[in-house]
Amino acid sequence: MHELVKQSVQDILGVCQPKKIILYAEKRTMATGKLKALSLCVITPDGADCHRLRTALHLAISADVPVSLNVYTESEWNLLCEDHTSYAAWIARKGQVVYEPET
Repeated sequence: MHELVKQSVQDILGVCQPKKIILYAEKRTMATGKLKALSLCVITPDGADCHRLRTALHLAISADVPVSLNVYTESEWNLLCEDHTSYAAWIARKGQVVYEPET
């Protein structure tokens, strides 16, 4: 896992205790392969204010590349993943889980 992804996960964990964090896109330069942007999906416990949390996460992430965030509660995530045509279902299929607490 790229160091910027690890740092972004740590920054997120400093703000909230997500159920899961999924990396679903990395944009890289063609010539050097240098990381230019990340896309992460954060699944939070039910009851979280996703809009407010998303803003707090953007402010907390210290990566020197743009980071796109999708934030869902666990119930929203599960419901959206049942619809195989939803963006959430696509993220679940194509993304890589980069954080999940031990149970």
